[in-house]
Amino acid sequence: MKHRIFIVSFLTLFLDQIIKIICNLFLDNIVVIKDVLSFIYAENNGVAFSMLSGNRLFIVILSIILIFMLLYYIYKDYIVKGENNNFKNFSYGILLGGILGNLFDRIIRGVVIDYISLNIFGYNFPIFNLADISITIGVILICFSYFMESYNNKKEKC
Repeated sequence: MKHRIFIVSFLTLFLDQIIKIICNLFLDNIVVIKDVLSFIYAENNGVAFSMLSGNRLFIVILSIILIFMLLYYIYKDYIVKGENNNFKNFSYGILLGGILGNLFDRIIRGVVIDYISLNIFGYNFPIFNLADISITIGVILICFSYFMESYNNKKEKC
C-alpha cells in the first residue's frame, strides 16, 4: 500500500531529527573504533562533499524539486500503474525521508548536522548523517528495482 511509503518516510525523518537533536545537545567527539569510526558534531552548509557550500536557497529549491519529482514517480507507480511493491515502498520511503531530513535542517537550522566520521583503508569519508545514508540507500534500491523490472520485462518478452 502506498501509505507505507509515507510511514517509512516519516519514521526516517523522525529518527534522523531525534539523532540530530541529541548530537546538537550532547555530542562532542566519541571514538568508537580508533582511526575507523567516530561520532563528531559537524555543520554542513552544502551538499555531499560540501559541494555548493553557501548556496542554501539553491539547495532548498533543488531539494523541493527532487521531492516533487519523487512524488511524481510514486504517483506514476501506484496510481497510474496500480503497483504495490513493498521493496519499492521502502526504497521510496527512505529516500523521501532522507531528503526531508536534510531539507528540514537547511530550512530550520540553516545548516545540515552531520555526525558520522568514517575512515576506511586510509580514506576519510566526508562526515555524514542518517539522512545521507537513507538517500544513498534509497537511490541504490530504486535503481536496483527499476533494473530488475526492466530485466523481468525483457525476460517475459522472450
